[in-house]
Amino acid sequence: MSNSSTRIVIGTAGHVDHGKTSLVKALTGTDTDRLPEEKARGISIELGFARLPLDGDRTAAVIDVPGHERFVRTMVAGATGIDLALFVIAADEGVMPQTREHLDICRLLGVSRGLVALTKIDRVDEEMRRLATDDVREAVRGTFLERAPVVPCSAVTGEGLERLRSALARAVIDAPARALDGLARLPIDRVFSVKGFGTVVTGTLAAGTLAVGEAVEILPSGVKSKVRNLEVHGEPRPRAEAGERVAANLAGIAQDQVARGDVLAPDGAALASLVVEVELTALSICPAPIGKRSRVLFHALTTHQDAHLVLVGGSALAPGDTGIAQIHLPRAVALLPGDRFVLRGFRALPGHGSTIAGGRIVRVAARPLRRPSSADEARIRRSAHAAPDELVGFELEAAGAAGITARELRARTGAAPQVLERAIHQALSRRLAVTLDRDTGRVVTLAALTEPKRRIVQALDDFHGREPLLPGISREQLRTAAGAAVDARVFVVALAELDREGLIEEDRDLVRRRGFSVTVAEARSEDLVGRVRAALAAQGLGPASLATLAQELRVTEGATSSALEILVRRGDVVRVKSDLFFHHDAVAGLRASLRDFLRAKGQITAQEFKQLTQQSRKYAIPLAEYFDAEKVTLRVGEIRKLRG
Repeated sequence: MSNSSTRIVIGTAGHVDHGKTSLVKALTGTDTDRLPEEKARGISIELGFARLPLDGDRTAAVIDVPGHERFVRTMVAGATGIDLALFVIAADEGVMPQTREHLDICRLLGVSRGLVALTKIDRVDEEMRRLATDDVREAVRGTFLERAPVVPCSAVTGEGLERLRSALARAVIDAPARALDGLARLPIDRVFSVKGFGTVVTGTLAAGTLAVGEAVEILPSGVKSKVRNLEVHGEPRPRAEAGERVAANLAGIAQDQVARGDVLAPDGAALASLVVEVELTALSICPAPIGKRSRVLFHALTTHQDAHLVLVGGSALAPGDTGIAQIHLPRAVALLPGDRFVLRGFRALPGHGSTIAGGRIVRVAARPLRRPSSADEARIRRSAHAAPDELVGFELEAAGAAGITARELRARTGAAPQVLERAIHQALSRRLAVTLDRDTGRVVTLAALTEPKRRIVQALDDFHGREPLLPGISREQLRTAAGAAVDARVFVVALAELDREGLIEEDRDLVRRRGFSVTVAEARSEDLVGRVRAALAAQGLGPASLATLAQELRVTEGATSSALEILVRRGDVVRVKSDLFFHHDAVAGLRASLRDFLRAKGQITAQEFKQLTQQSRKYAIPLAEYFDAEKVTLRVGEIRKLRG
């Protein structure tokens, strides 16, 4: 594992033509202006990269950003992921509009460490140098640079460069190392092609590790690839770690399939969002409140795009205030909770550029809120201040009855594996959640089962009300009756919970409400049962249909059907077909007559059987087939013989 100091990224910041690129070249020996247009115009247009030796064997990566207001989007892409800001302010010009905007951007992106290089001191006298230093101190008051060193230097004469190098070395000593167990993401800030190797992407690895041979995908497109080679600070490496400047050579992917703003991540590990929930702060220098629904320029990681801001709670966000919002993006971005972002307007503010607000992502892949409520605001605020394990718990709740896997939780929260394991274990052990699918480890909260359980109980109650004389309903019929919202996995788990709670009971494949008794229902229906039995006995081998029988008895078909089921269960009635019932005595008498006939004649034709029943084919054929099924007769062609 590399020393944490080699995983430090220093980013320059400051107004155009204040000498950022010249200073980086003087410190590192690398000219970060590589484009002919940059050299011709004398200003940086694209991000530049260099390696800065510190003391001993320690090094840091340096990102040189453009200072011109037209390239702020490029500056933000470079500033994302830096650990230390090197603010470059020319002594002969002092603090300028882009100095202030870059300072605002660094603050909004969560940069908390830095120092100031007061450059071009070879152009001013001592008095001007002191005035410039005072100007800097006034400009950074109340910011993270308030107590930072201000180092006068000149890239031309070399004065102050060693002092600046030493100040940088001291500043990076205590910089916190990034988590190596986080979800690996490489926000791409540059794409190019190398002859014989193919596509190469570069960026600062935000978290985790990336290894040669690893299967990866480009988000949001989902294009798959594999890491062919890795370089860190220009040196080949088998593995890159969080915080390092990385160049990744990708296999089987064309240069036009990836662009700045995309994110490289392990295959299937991350997700891209079109809607994110955020906590944001409006800059105090904003001339007016930010409206409830505003069009803004959204900058996060290395992407920038037009977006729609929807405040959640309140009609506007006043300058200097912090609020809750949703941001709707036209192109999905692989963001995670905790990622910082910047919002810019479409007109420059006096002396400050066009940056108006910024903050951090609270929740990714959110559901668009058409009419945000106070409950929505409270929920997002709760997430904004949640610990990692609490955030996992919130996503467990939000998953609903569909449940969620540890892999999906990691993609939504970026939580370390041990945090996920602990949170899921606690939810299961405290019976706040149950396992929905053991093969995938998908879990669902018990709270999310409330509605499926209600649907199942309602379906059971409806069935018992409709069929009071049946002992229960099959599991498959019950799942269908509960509705499409209750899928097969949820049904099984919800049924088990209802059984555990003592609300239902199962008898083989039948399910019924606990305490339900067919005996009680039969007792209440005994009068109707007797009337149905008597009617069938009187009708003999020519029974009425269910509908006709119900009409004759002046009761519903459902009640008549239930009475018939009781009689079949008792043996008083024989079900010959699903909708054809005979009194037991009539069938028994026909069975005896049939046996006598066959013993005397040896066989019987269909016509002879019809004459034996003295009924039409409507009844004769089903009865003949019934005796075949009961193994009384054996059909041979067009005749039947006695079995046995």
